[in-house]
Amino acid sequence: MKKRTSLIAVSALIAVSLTGCGFVKVVPIGEEGQYTGKTTFDSGAESSSDWTSVSEEITNTATDLTELLNGDGIASPASAVSGKATIVEFNTETPKHYLLVTVEGYTGDEEIRIQAGGVYSGTAIRDAQTLKAFEDFTNQTEWSQYAKSLNGEADTQVVAPLALDDSVAGKTVTFAGAAAESTGKVTITPVSLTIE
Repeated sequence: MKKRTSLIAVSALIAVSLTGCGFVKVVPIGEEGQYTGKTTFDSGAESSSDWTSVSEEITNTATDLTELLNGDGIASPASAVSGKATIVEFNTETPKHYLLVTVEGYTGDEEIRIQAGGVYSGTAIRDAQTLKAFEDFTNQTEWSQYAKSLNGEADTQVVAPLALDDSVAGKTVTFAGAAAESTGKVTITPVSLTIE
């Protein structure tokens, strides 16, 4: 009987070790980070907490747009720019609203746009700042989400409070932002805008 009990105990122990079973801790959904040290990436929170520093850096390092365009041009992928321009129109014909502007002293023929609501495209703000780099994120998806959320901050903090409409045509806009150049267009995503 003793031999039989020992044989059963040994068999049970072997079965447990072969299946890899052991004690399992059940972790509630949303609390995984407490055990793994990893948390879910929140691009909105990340961009919101960085916005003041990012907008200040771009404003403080901005080059006058006219000088840049008449000189070496916009750096790839983006340049911090500032300046004054006359608003030709507030274009809302596509989901990507923009202010079409002319800059005094610019001798080229590229169209200059300031993104102004609706859908924002590009990664210029993210690419013009140095507070965060790709290496600070887990993967390309998070890096892209961060760019999109910074564009969202530009809309919420800079553009939306202006309540733009067609009446801005002919007025002067003073701006700072991140500019990208593509196919005959310079597109500026603003970090500050004043219209007079």
